[in-house]
Amino acid sequence: MANDIDCDVLIVEDEILQSQEMAAFLGRAGLSIQTAHSGSSALRQAEMHRPRIALLDYNLPDTTGVKLAQQLRALFPDLAIIMMSGRIDGLSEQTLKSIGISVFLNKPLPLGALRQAVVKLVRSLPVHHEPQAQRTGWLSAGFGGTRT
Repeated sequence: MANDIDCDVLIVEDEILQSQEMAAFLGRAGLSIQTAHSGSSALRQAEMHRPRIALLDYNLPDTTGVKLAQQLRALFPDLAIIMMSGRIDGLSEQTLKSIGISVFLNKPLPLGALRQAVVKLVRSLPVHHEPQAQRTGWLSAGFGGTRT
């Protein structure tokens, strides 16, 4: 496992075109990006590149975003995790909070709001991945905030 953070954001999205579009858009903000298209490849990428933020699709070909988030949380307790999905059937705020999901995004994603949320998270995270209190919030159609 790498000692230093090699990337700002790991995008885990099984739709390759969506993944490429998000990576290009976030990359234009000066962020370093890695992508994966399944849970198993995401775990390999995370171990190699130790991202500061994981942007996870809920529906993946080999797992769910929630299960992947749990695995990533076990490896990287201080990782900021953003979950995204077009459907949230059976996905509760309590589940997201228990895993430490930082933000939930409804698809289709407004790319400008996504970039704004990711840049804000990157800037708020310590450079050396120090453990921190988990932040939670929801973003839908470009508007984010904390729900209680």
